[in-house]
Amino acid sequence: MRNRVTLRRIATLLLAAALLTIAWPVSVSAEEPAPEEAPPEPERNRNRDRNADRISILEEEIEQMKLNRATKEYKSYAGLGPAASGVYFVDEGLSWGGYGEIKFRDYRSDVKADEADVHRFILYAGYKFNDWIVLNTEIEYEHAGFVSTSVRECDDAACTSGSNTSFNEAEVFVEFAYLDFKFAPWFQVAAGLQLVPMGITNYMHEPTTFYSVERPQTESTIIPSTWRDIGVIVHGEPLEGLVRYKLGILTGMKGSGFSDSSWIRGGRTKGSEVKSEDLAYVASLDVFPLAGLMVGGSYYYGGSGQDEIQQVDFMSRLDFDNLGITDPILKADVQREFRAGRQERARFHIAEGHVRYQTGPFHFQGLFARGWMDENTARAINANTGKNVGVVVEGGYIELGYDLLSFFDTNHRLMALIRNEYVNTQKETVRRYAGGQEDLQDTIASNSGGLFEVASNKNVGVISTSKAGAELYGVQGTADRSLDRRIITYGLAYFPHPNVAIKADYESWDSKTNLTADIEEKNGSNNKIDRFNLAVTFIF
Repeated sequence: MRNRVTLRRIATLLLAAALLTIAWPVSVSAEEPAPEEAPPEPERNRNRDRNADRISILEEEIEQMKLNRATKEYKSYAGLGPAASGVYFVDEGLSWGGYGEIKFRDYRSDVKADEADVHRFILYAGYKFNDWIVLNTEIEYEHAGFVSTSVRECDDAACTSGSNTSFNEAEVFVEFAYLDFKFAPWFQVAAGLQLVPMGITNYMHEPTTFYSVERPQTESTIIPSTWRDIGVIVHGEPLEGLVRYKLGILTGMKGSGFSDSSWIRGGRTKGSEVKSEDLAYVASLDVFPLAGLMVGGSYYYGGSGQDEIQQVDFMSRLDFDNLGITDPILKADVQREFRAGRQERARFHIAEGHVRYQTGPFHFQGLFARGWMDENTARAINANTGKNVGVVVEGGYIELGYDLLSFFDTNHRLMALIRNEYVNTQKETVRRYAGGQEDLQDTIASNSGGLFEVASNKNVGVISTSKAGAELYGVQGTADRSLDRRIITYGLAYFPHPNVAIKADYESWDSKTNLTADIEEKNGSNNKIDRFNLAVTFIF
């Protein structure tokens, strides 16, 4: 069977056939010879046969193009979703694809408003230059392409009066854009803005590849999918696809965006004017010992200071106003040089392990992830952000699914799903104990003659809570128990077509807090409010 030809070749053949069809009789009539000089009948027949052959070739190639379009392959390449992998399976030239998620959420509470949202609409555009160079890109429109933001404009310095102004911000992103050079099946080099190879969902995040309406919380919080950075990833599938590996050097995250509730998620740079003073390193490995079974894990280590975060220790209490430097320019220079040598690299770690098994109507998936940083790093980030960022965080889930239509003679699927999940973004935090190092440093500072300052909790990286009863006597900076979450998801996903899924699920939420301050009427973010979700999803 002929290989698919490019549009240029088809256009050329079509033009040639048209010209031959039109120009031949015109040419014959314009230069019609005398009857006695007419060309022999066999020659006319040969010309007609040649034209017929050319038209036949053109028809075959057009049919082949239609066949290739109708038989577009939807399968994963290197762990990507099937639509994102499309460019890897074309012969050459341009490839298009995409996916979408339109959702409705009903909070089972009177204190939170229900929501409907065109959450994501994605366009993939890829180009295969030859059999070893591929360009792959993803353009993402979130929340119908914009979000509404309200800003208060104050009439006076104290903002005792003023007005609120609403405006729309664009929610359009380049999700990834990279060149992939395939030197061999076991050795490829991808360079550009690309997905960080951690977990399952960050790569395989198209909505028809998972059965719940929302992605697992562990892979949205501990592993902040969709997570991408600029860099180089070496990857491949040696041993005839038994193993898949990825090794990458990427730009680091932005520690000043870390928080207590979502840990590092707010530190994603998304490839936009990225500060690159601190880099990150990632490694992942997946093994496929049986058909349908994947077992793997990944590890990430990276900096996030980006020259925006200062170290927090006793020297950070130094009071430059009491150093005896009277020249303001000299004092500013000394202070700047002092701070320049005290940049916190803000390095942190994430490790995770996962398993996925799909055979016939049965589905099983599990993942456990743990993130950590040393206490000095957390102190520096807390002092910068005012958030009690977790020193240690954890999350994991187990889910089971079964196709209820597998008992019937149909190509449709109805996947029943149950998932049990645990997420805690403050398993360990920076704490201050009565009589501890902070109190000792305060005593030294108060007797230093003004050379060092008595620091507030925030300035030493300890973030205490105002919730009554949340902290033990003599301990400050304890974890917020509402961030120790448990989510059980029960759902159905109906597939009338392999690329279309209609989903419904119920999420039962609970957290470990028992404080009066965290009852539903006082804290709508107590992570105890259940949710009913609906979604229409597709890939193409």
